[in-house]
Parts: sequence; structure tokens; C-alpha cells
Amino acid sequence: MKRRILIVEDDNSLAELIKIYLMAEEWETEVAPTGCDAITMMLEDKFDLILLDLLLPDISGLEVCLKIRAYSTIPIIMVTALEGSAHRIYGLNMGADDYIVKPFEPYELIARIKSQFRRTYEYSKKDSEKNDYEREISDLKLSKKTHKAYYKKHNIDLTPKEFEILWLLMEDPDKIYNMNDIHYVIWGDQVLESEVNPVMVHIRRIRSKFEKLGAGSIIATVWGVGYKINV
Repeated sequence: MKRRILIVEDDNSLAELIKIYLMAEEWETEVAPTGCDAITMMLEDKFDLILLDLLLPDISGLEVCLKIRAYSTIPIIMVTALEGSAHRIYGLNMGADDYIVKPFEPYELIARIKSQFRRTYEYSKKDSEKNDYEREISDLKLSKKTHKAYYKKHNIDLTPKEFEILWLLMEDPDKIYNMNDIHYVIWGDQVLESEVNPVMVHIRRIRSKFEKLGAGSIIATVWGVGYKINV
């Protein structure tokens, strides 16, 4: 089965050049010149990887990345002319899997794409052996069928939002999720009329429930970055 790649790039000449190299690898390609086009194409079609330019004429590549991450784990490689570690770190925290700076060697891009495909295959192979409705790390286990959480076989009563937050953090134990990521995935575009940040409130409640069982701080705060599972 051929791999399909979505190129999100408003520079038509660069997009066509990238297509030539990708097609030489026998990968199928489609081009989205704007962020909105990319989001629409992702919803209507199936791709195996996205090459996502950071600077787009309508919305930023970071916003596109965040919206796609709300429902998809497709590998995303950021492609941008902006240098500096700050942009790279921010892009990775928003959900990108890799980052390449223009101008780049085409064969470096090909190598990065192949690396993502290898990782995707390894993860999908492991996931196929798991129950998609359960997540388990150390003494912590979540069941989506029963909507319950267990710590050392103790049942933890969680509200729906608390469960969703914990389920999200357990998706990738090594990943740090910033507050905006969590808010968008759990609440979407919903604007909550409150000065209190709902993410912080729910995480505080989750911690409190586990601390009563001696679990310690089940969610770690990475200051200035976000939150990650801590088991």
C-alpha cells in the first residue's frame, strides 16, 4: 500500500519540488496551499503524514497542528524558514513530531519522513496487540468501556472531564501537554465564562483524589511548559 503525504505549503514552486522527490519514493502526494484547506482535506481524505509549513497565508501552521492533533495522531513534520530552538520547541509541544528548517536538503527531508514511517509502524504494531479501550501505566489503569480508573486495584471516581484529561496524558507518557493543548482537546473551541482556568482546576481535583490513596502527584507540572503523567 502506497503512503500518502499531504504537503501544506503556499509556495507553489517549493511544493512542486517537494512533490518530485516524494513521488520518486513512490509516495502519493496532495498539496494544500492554506491551513484551512489542510484541515478540510484531513477530514475528507486519509493521509499517512503531513509536511506542514509554519507560515501560511490564512492561519498559522501551529494552529493547524493543534486542530489536527485534537482528533488525529498522524505524523506531522513542521517545515519552516524560522530558525531558533524556541520555535522548534513550541512546535513540538503543539504536537509536531519533527521539525526541519528551510532551506533543507531534499534527501534530509526524505530521511526524516522514512524515520516517521518506521516509528508509526512500530507503534501501530504494538497498539494492535493492545485493547484500544484500556490504558495502563505502572499501577494506574483506565478503562474506557467502564469509564473507570484504578490505582493499585482501588477504584477512583472521576468526572467525565477528569477521565478525559487523564486518558489524554496517558496516550503518550513521555509527552508534555501544555494547557492550551489540553483545553482544546477536552473543551474544543468552547469559551468558558470564568476567570478560573478549568484545566488547572480539573488537574488539581485529579491529584487530590489520587493523593488520598497515597499515589503522590499523579500528574507532574513541568514549569513553563505544561503537564505530563507521573507514574
